[in-house]
Amino acid sequence: ITTNRHWGQDWSLCLKEAFLAAQQELLAFAAREGFNLEASGAAGSVLIFEGPSIHVAHIGDAGCLVASWNRHDSRVLYGTQDHKPDSPGERERLEAAGSEVRQVDVESFRIYIKGTNFPGLTMSRAFGDTACAGVLQEPHYHQMFVQPSDEFYAVIASDGIWEFIDYAKAVDLSAKKLRLKGPREAARYLVDCSRKRWAAYCGEYCDDITAMVVKWNVSVKGSDANTNHEFAVTNPES
Repeated sequence: ITTNRHWGQDWSLCLKEAFLAAQQELLAFAAREGFNLEASGAAGSVLIFEGPSIHVAHIGDAGCLVASWNRHDSRVLYGTQDHKPDSPGERERLEAAGSEVRQVDVESFRIYIKGTNFPGLTMSRAFGDTACAGVLQEPHYHQMFVQPSDEFYAVIASDGIWEFIDYAKAVDLSAKKLRLKGPREAARYLVDCSRKRWAAYCGEYCDDITAMVVKWNVSVKGSDANTNHEFAVTNPES
């Protein structure tokens, strides 16, 4: 991203080209190392803060949440939407490319090579996942604006965090913790809450539940609008 010729000028194009370039690097790496990417994929989410603008690009289901941590107005400001095979426009593109989208459960759709039971992909956009035509690496891009005085934060997390916690609930769980304890404790609390929900619904099995929390407008002496932030990454082992 930082070496793209559109860095700082055209963020939409910069992020699009960076995502596509990452896929090509992944394919080259897999070819050198002998890895099969037909049914192996990954989501990707990027947030860039260029005050007063926030730029978000994502593919797949690693959700990105931007919210207010103001004690009188804690709320969701923006949240990415997963790229599911049955989402508007996604199914049409996949089927036009020759892939088959099937409903396998009440709220679950998967992508197959037409006429086969392989591979059963869950995301219509992802890195890797090369078996089915129409699976893209072009990200959805969103730009939003904030004021210098806004008290806001972001949570970027793997899909396991969001399996049983929606964006509104994440704000309920994290905003007060963020105000009182900072991003490290807020991230840890989100991960702990997610792990307990996985244990309640799925027993010993737990998907990846890694979370990153960035808090802006932190009162730090000598900081300015571009540096007054705190950042933490937490997973179950940290």
